[in-house]
Amino acid sequence: MNRYRKSIRRGLIPAVFLACLAPVFGDVEFAIRFFDKKIYYPESDIQIKATIVNNSPSVYRFRLSDNRAYSLNFDVRDMANRPLKPDQKFTIDRNSNQPVFFREVALAVGEEISFTVNLKDFVIIDSSGQYLLKALFYPDLFSPSGQGALESNPLRLSVRPSVAGMDAVKDRIDSETGEILSAQALPPDEVVSYLITARRQGQWEKFFLYLDLDGLYQRSPQGARVYKTLSEARRIDEIRRYKETLRNEKIDNEILTIPQDFEVIKTTYTPREATVQVIQKFAHTGYREVKLYTYYLARFDGIWKIYSYEVQNRGTEAP
Repeated sequence: MNRYRKSIRRGLIPAVFLACLAPVFGDVEFAIRFFDKKIYYPESDIQIKATIVNNSPSVYRFRLSDNRAYSLNFDVRDMANRPLKPDQKFTIDRNSNQPVFFREVALAVGEEISFTVNLKDFVIIDSSGQYLLKALFYPDLFSPSGQGALESNPLRLSVRPSVAGMDAVKDRIDSETGEILSAQALPPDEVVSYLITARRQGQWEKFFLYLDLDGLYQRSPQGARVYKTLSEARRIDEIRRYKETLRNEKIDNEILTIPQDFEVIKTTYTPREATVQVIQKFAHTGYREVKLYTYYLARFDGIWKIYSYEVQNRGTEAP
């Protein structure tokens, strides 16, 4: 492992010597992209993948620091062209007088090297907005002059308002897209299919979207009796607890059991009430169990929601 003291920053190496150290980049390409492109919030980590490609006709040599703060920097600006402040640890690293460990890298013609960094280790992003960012790579480690630095392509970054503490919507955040889910005016059979599909895919936020939890809580005589004795505030707390119990799969096993296959066979409804019958098949060793599920739905402000269900055994079949 080589050891390199930041004598450049302290002016101990003449500028003319630095110019001699700076390589001729030619067709060496430095590019960045989002490593896991997704919806970002102020509290999110933002992983950036940096890639150096040697398209020149000769071997390209450079130094890569173990602490990326000495090899890389980010310029992040808002839409008013104001630069974001650097992260505190990044600033401390840059201004400390400590040894910098690095390795020598040699890229043959056509070779490339990539590494991933967290943008939040370089700059402070504590509010939502639109940002434009680019990176600078220092082949001979950081120097205040920035001489010989490779500049990346620009990236546009969108940061959404924070969802921390938003209890009203945090359980409706789509785990795949980060979007806030909202119930749509689907017909009753599609609502039931949506529920079953969400359960099969393990997507709890979608599973709960069309459930009338108050109605499900009162399916049993005991639940109905308890519900009627509670104040409005106590009901809210009890339904929240009931929802978590469902999520933890401790009650109502039949609505939570995941079918191997399902088919909607009958739908009947009036303007306010609907019934959807579904054949669901459950895989077991050597056979499949067949059950008829009957879902009961009510219409609330144009949205169909499931408030109860019944299950009948229909025998077994070969897998």
